[in-house]
Amino acid sequence: MPKEEAKAEIERMIEMKESPIISKNCAGCSYCNIICPTQSNPSYLRKDITTRKNSNKGRACLLLITDKVPFNMMTIGLEFKPEEQLKDMDAYLNPDPNEEVFYLGCALSHIYTDLAKTKLMDRLPKMGGMKYCCGVYAHAFGEEEAKIKGKQLLKEFEKLGTRRLITFCTGCDDIIGHVYPKIIPEFDIETVNIATYLLQEHQKGKIAFTHPIHKRVTFHDPCAWRMLGPEIGENPRELLKLMGAEIAEMKHSRQKSLCCGTPLVISGRNPQLASKIAEKRVSEAREIGAEAIVVSCTGCFNGLVEKAEEQNIEVYYITEMAQMAIGEKPLHRLKEMKNQLTKNIIKKVSENPGILKQKYIIKNGEIQLL
Repeated sequence: MPKEEAKAEIERMIEMKESPIISKNCAGCSYCNIICPTQSNPSYLRKDITTRKNSNKGRACLLLITDKVPFNMMTIGLEFKPEEQLKDMDAYLNPDPNEEVFYLGCALSHIYTDLAKTKLMDRLPKMGGMKYCCGVYAHAFGEEEAKIKGKQLLKEFEKLGTRRLITFCTGCDDIIGHVYPKIIPEFDIETVNIATYLLQEHQKGKIAFTHPIHKRVTFHDPCAWRMLGPEIGENPRELLKLMGAEIAEMKHSRQKSLCCGTPLVISGRNPQLASKIAEKRVSEAREIGAEAIVVSCTGCFNGLVEKAEEQNIEVYYITEMAQMAIGEKPLHRLKEMKNQLTKNIIKKVSENPGILKQKYIIKNGEIQLL
């Protein structure tokens, strides 16, 4: 985009006017905040504009992760191996009371359910399902709606005596570990990302990496970690080294990591651009000779796997690497699950073409159909 045109778009944002160009092409990754020479944090402007738009015009059902909306990505995700998944879900929705739990988030309890099937996760109860969703969908309607959801979630944790969550979703890391403590004074739940947890358990001698991973790998930093401090991004790298992997760094890494493009696919705003973004990201891995890209976000797996395969590069979630390092074979059906989810969404939309045109808003904590 020419400089003058870019300046005009920024001016529109400052005036809180929606920009068709930004609405279509912005993935919401906050990379602009990191590289902005004036530290103006333009992504915050974009978020404020989007929040106002959501409150006035609503959001489509797919991205509303709540059982008050029967057709969303998570309900469709349970159709991969329904009998097995629903049995697991019953356990995730009714965890034993415990101070510490594996907080699966929506993706691991609904879509990429294989990731929860490992002896690495036998020690603690597993919590998941839309009942325990972190509430990022509510945050999209503003801080007040996020407060309501956060307080509801805190009550659920208090019922179970839960004070510490082992997290698997970078969005959960952000909203539970970063957003809620800022806007809800009494929200004192500790979050520890799974990579950090596994590193700590290994350092305590509770997990032994008996099967070294002799691969040259690169770690793809997720966008949601940009504002969470450097440690959360260093721990997966340290963990991979202890597993025996050789770490190679892509041109853009850590806080300046490139987005995978997935938000543009999920929202349906610009899948073509998302494909180009993923291709660029994978090309950085190819240029450094990486045999595998390791991710800590299922969305990033979703965004990168196709382009990576074209370059003969594997994509693994970080717990799959840990499984291999302890001598356990991961099921590694994530691509199959991803493809099945896509097919199921297309099938349901074709059966009910108007469903994606339905818009919902959240007002005072209540889901309302516009």
